[in-house]
Amino acid sequence: MMISNYKPILKNKYFIYLWLSQILSQVTINVMNFLLLIKLFERTGSSLATSFLWVSYAIPAIAIGPFASATVDILDRKKILIITNLLQAVLIFSFALLHGGRLFLFYGVAILYSFINQFYVPAESASLPGVVEKKNLVLANSLFFITQQSSLVFGFGVAGFLNQYFGFTNSLIMCSALLFSAFISVIFLPNMPVLLQATKSFETKFMNFFGSIFDGLKFIKNNNKVLLPFLILMMIQTALAIIIVNIPLLAKDIFHISINLAGIYIVVPAGIGTITAALVIPNYLRGLWRKKALIEASFMGLAIIIFVIIFIIPLITNVIRIPISLLLIFLSGFLFISVLIPAQTFLQEETPGGLRGRVFGNFWFIETVITIIPLVLSGAISEILGIKSLFFVLGTLCLFAVYFSRKIGQELLNGKSLLRLFVV
Repeated sequence: MMISNYKPILKNKYFIYLWLSQILSQVTINVMNFLLLIKLFERTGSSLATSFLWVSYAIPAIAIGPFASATVDILDRKKILIITNLLQAVLIFSFALLHGGRLFLFYGVAILYSFINQFYVPAESASLPGVVEKKNLVLANSLFFITQQSSLVFGFGVAGFLNQYFGFTNSLIMCSALLFSAFISVIFLPNMPVLLQATKSFETKFMNFFGSIFDGLKFIKNNNKVLLPFLILMMIQTALAIIIVNIPLLAKDIFHISINLAGIYIVVPAGIGTITAALVIPNYLRGLWRKKALIEASFMGLAIIIFVIIFIIPLITNVIRIPISLLLIFLSGFLFISVLIPAQTFLQEETPGGLRGRVFGNFWFIETVITIIPLVLSGAISEILGIKSLFFVLGTLCLFAVYFSRKIGQELLNGKSLLRLFVV
């Protein structure tokens, strides 16, 4: 019955062209990310070097993200999709042939790819209403979300295999071919010209982007029921970024496996855990489980898993270590979503409709800015003190989140100010 609901958009050839472009683009960026992580770690053995790779992706998002989003309203979106896919295909192909192992080019290609992506992503999202009827937009967005999450698991899972059996350069050429296929796909989309009045609103839209951020932050700061879940979401997303850039070190020093197997060994079971939780957790939220209690239990479970991974897993023999590790990684993915879903749901419930767009619409921008410093610090910690020390910090933060929530969380939700709680 659920599959039949998607038939109207799956019969829409223009949606298929756009969706295919999204699939190819998402798979490519995740494969490329992991290939660059593998090669950087192989060359440097440094988690700080892999942390700066993420910073390289973040710089364009902060510097030109707002401008790029605004251009979607003044240019034909089909042309944006065609040009960006082609430029990214040429960029990756050129990098594959010319990098020569020079590390500065690794960061350069990440910056340039991210720069182009700032135009591709909003154009892709804005193109959906142009190819799908309004009544089918929810289904179309649902498929796009599934693609985004599945591509992370698939891309990281297959990247190590490609690197091991085809080599770094040939794998990048394959990525370029995928992007060129995406370029071919969007050529068949209908033209999507922008109305004249939209062009006139460019300056207003650009300025309103930052105005909405400040309005949203002001609302968040003055409302504890919004501030607390917002901070939880920021914490969990930052932790995810930290774990991703440290996957090579995690594979080498904790699980004692080949870096090329890290995607399959770590990302795939974690991804299966997140998908399982996404299907199961909403049913608990409809029942007796309170969102706050579920978040606390999940943070406690994450802390226990982290401590088991850093203190016990390295001591277990290889035959037993692999299945136990896979189970723990699966559970960590499950518990991650068990924090994210209730926190996000609570945030949505407590944010008025008129401010919801300001709080959620620019979350990616705020999260990108805030994540940079802890990400670099995490690289320094694992570089100087080792990956176990970094994960000990993450486990301790999970325990602190539980303590904080149980100690003063309810009082904050009841409206008491954070400053007054500490003063008194």
